[in-house]
Amino acid sequence: MNRLAFVVSEHRAGLRQETLERYRRAADRLAEIADTDVTTAHYTELAAVEADAIVLSGSYDPWSAHGTADLERLADGLRSFDGPVLGICAGMQTLVRAAGGEISSADEPAAGVFASVDVLDDSDLLSGLGPRIDVFEYHTDEVGVLPDRFRVLARSETCAIEAIAARDRPWWGTQFHPEEWNAEHPAGRIVVENFLRLAGIGVTGSEVH
Repeated sequence: MNRLAFVVSEHRAGLRQETLERYRRAADRLAEIADTDVTTAHYTELAAVEADAIVLSGSYDPWSAHGTADLERLADGLRSFDGPVLGICAGMQTLVRAAGGEISSADEPAAGVFASVDVLDDSDLLSGLGPRIDVFEYHTDEVGVLPDRFRVLARSETCAIEAIAARDRPWWGTQFHPEEWNAEHPAGRIVVENFLRLAGIGVTGSEVH
C-alpha cells in the first residue's frame, strides 16, 4: 500500500492556533478519503519523511516570512523525491520555484471565497470535471513565470495559472485549495481523489466515481 504524507508548507512561527486547525482539518480530510495512513510533517522535516506520495500544503504567510535556507532545502528535497506530489497554493508555487520558475504578487488576491475556474486540460488531475468548476481561492501570490516543463490545466478570470502538471515527472499543482469542499462545491474533493488515484492510492467512500 502506498504511503501518503501531508507536508505543511507554513513556516514554524506562522503555525498559530488558527492555522494549525486548518492544517489538521486538511490532513483529516485526506485521511477520510485515502485508503492508506496519512503522515503529517513540517516541510523542514521532509528529508525524514517516509512516503510514496506527498501533498504539499499552502502557506498563509508571505514568502518573505520563510527562511531562505529552509526553502532551498525544501526545493532540493522535492527535486530528489521520485514519487507523486500535489502542491496546493504555496505548495504549487514551491514546485514551480524548484523547477526554476518565478512567483509574483497576484493582481487580484483572493481572500477565502469559492470562485469559478476554467478547465483547459482534463486528462489527469482534473479528470471527470466539467469545463468550469467552482473551487476555494485563498492567495496573495501566483505563478509569474512557468517553466516549459509544465502544462497549464486550468485558468480563471483573475489568475492565468490555476492548475499545472509537470511533463517530466509526477508533479501536479493547484493555485486553488481542493482540500476545501462542501456539498454545494464538490469539485475540490474530485481533484484530491484524482491525485490519489494518480499516486496509486485507493479512495474510500467516493461520492463521485
